[in-house]
Amino acid sequence: MIYEHGGDIYNNDIELDFSVNLNAFGMPESVKRVITGSLDKAENYPDPDWHDLRDVIAAWEKTHTGADLVPEQIICGNGASELIHTIIQASWPSSAIIQTPGFYGYERSLEAADCRIIRGDSMSVMPGVKLRSDREGIYFMPTEKMADQIRSQRPDMVILCNPSNPVGSCINEEILKKILVAAREVKARIVIDECFLPFCSDFAGRSAVRFLEDYPNMMIIRAFTKLYAMPGIRLGYAISGARLWGEQTLKLLPEWNVGTLAQAAGIAALKDEEYLKKSLSYISKQKEVLMQKLLFLGMDVIPGKANFLLFRSPHEVDLKQALIPKGILIRSCNNYPGLPHFGFYRVCVKKEEDNDRLIEALKSAF
Repeated sequence: MIYEHGGDIYNNDIELDFSVNLNAFGMPESVKRVITGSLDKAENYPDPDWHDLRDVIAAWEKTHTGADLVPEQIICGNGASELIHTIIQASWPSSAIIQTPGFYGYERSLEAADCRIIRGDSMSVMPGVKLRSDREGIYFMPTEKMADQIRSQRPDMVILCNPSNPVGSCINEEILKKILVAAREVKARIVIDECFLPFCSDFAGRSAVRFLEDYPNMMIIRAFTKLYAMPGIRLGYAISGARLWGEQTLKLLPEWNVGTLAQAAGIAALKDEEYLKKSLSYISKQKEVLMQKLLFLGMDVIPGKANFLLFRSPHEVDLKQALIPKGILIRSCNNYPGLPHFGFYRVCVKKEEDNDRLIEALKSAF
């Protein structure tokens, strides 16, 4: 199997993994305590309808986005990947327009559904243009032409990622609205991956939950993986605006798809507001510091809004391969359609001492 993502620590001897975008504070201690304290409950089958977890998710959404959700709108999954795959299978689209560049998992699931994939129009960057100037977040992001594509191609589904992975920028508000209007006109189902959005300071004002009433044919996806640094637990959830689509998705999920320990971990994570407050403030500050240090090394960095940075190296050396012997893994973005095929890398924002070690390793790589 060709590994298409970050986090390939099983084939390399890695001490610091910057290739996966996890919260720099690591898994909350509150979650660790709940997991170890709930081991006896693993002798029982998990709640197949996630009653307690759904209630806590609804309360968290009310606090952080202002959304008034009923539990039936919330679909829990074994990570965002399971939800993406199942949501697509529930629709079985014949064609889909996807934001480009974007997470490979969308394409993989669409290909499994024998769906024709149309790459959405994005803002290309002319040679010599400095990415560091992109504070508005337009480079490699959807343009108004994507709404025109939707009207002309009439896809069954539109998939967006906000903020973008691997770019880190958020979709322009006016462009997003035009895309949603166009999708509604052609009756396309809309999937918006917001797994990284809680890292943004303007999370509540950007989340598409505020559009669910006007655009009910929409699914919004969130995950615990990034925000709470618990990828090994496998937990995510989707918010459905349309009852029929939600019911179709539920029917395709396996029974007991979220384990007892994962449900307990999710509840504990969502209740740990102190963890979020401390970690998000710290990451925001360290991202600016790391960006300045990368710029000082001659890298060209997109000042995105998530907990990672996309940068372009002027050096011919393959930085990913150069850093592996030093025990450091970064994400090469060579396999992202919509990005130039060489020289783009993505790094997670970690603790200050880890970020400094990355910078020192980069200095010695070229």
